[in-house]
Amino acid sequence: MGRDRPANPQEDASMPQGLFVWYEVTTDAPDAVRAFYEGVIGWRIADPSPGHEIAAIDYRHIYRADGAGQGGMLVLRPEMIAAGARPWWVPYLMVDSVPDTLAAITADGARVWMPPTTIAEGTFAMVADPWGAPFYLIDPTPPPGQDTPPPPVFALDITQAVTWNELFTTDLPGARTFYARHFGFTYPEAMPMGAFGDYQFIAHPLQGRIGAMMARPSADAPLGWRTYFRVADVRAAAQAVRDLGGTLEGDVHEVPGDDLMVQARDPAGAFFGLVSRKAAAG
Repeated sequence: MGRDRPANPQEDASMPQGLFVWYEVTTDAPDAVRAFYEGVIGWRIADPSPGHEIAAIDYRHIYRADGAGQGGMLVLRPEMIAAGARPWWVPYLMVDSVPDTLAAITADGARVWMPPTTIAEGTFAMVADPWGAPFYLIDPTPPPGQDTPPPPVFALDITQAVTWNELFTTDLPGARTFYARHFGFTYPEAMPMGAFGDYQFIAHPLQGRIGAMMARPSADAPLGWRTYFRVADVRAAAQAVRDLGGTLEGDVHEVPGDDLMVQARDPAGAFFGLVSRKAAAG
């Protein structure tokens, strides 16, 4: 099953294991959330596909202004909500074999939330790490005739793409070991944050610095991956959040480097962040 690989993906930097390759927002308010992200970030969110391979699903693709696919919107059905699903952003991590990776991570304490499913785009499964952070595994199938990789959905410098991935966990040392062992993450440095502990930066051999992880700062802070999008002007985007029914989680503020950032929630409650260059913000 899958290609042979070393026990530690870091031993082969040519491998795709652990790349962030797709992002999905789940929601129970699709019309409001569609209008919200189109207005705040500038995406185009397509109508649901009538011929989706999973018959009962309402899935809407998200496109950037440059035409690249950026992710998808999954509309929550009542049974999904009853099973514990809620509005949130969830990343997809590329692997070279979903069954092999599932076997390895569940042996390390991860849980399977949705078993492997194969559609035209590839095989995927939804899991949670040993501390409850959800994410997808995907072994993608390139479209027929595609000779070059698609434009990235994660990039530090592409407007409307994801520009940072941040994990809140209850066990920072354990999470470091888990993601390094199974997804090739490395940890170049950490930034001390006083009582909150270290803000541990994350890198990947093929994507460079991709984000950070830290201990959950309070008992009511949701566990999981937090997704940040680059915009042209974070102050203008923050005003659009207010105007279009979202909620700001604090004020626009500086972060190390050349960026400004603000955290927010969409009209259904999904958390996300917005980032822009300081020089670009009005």
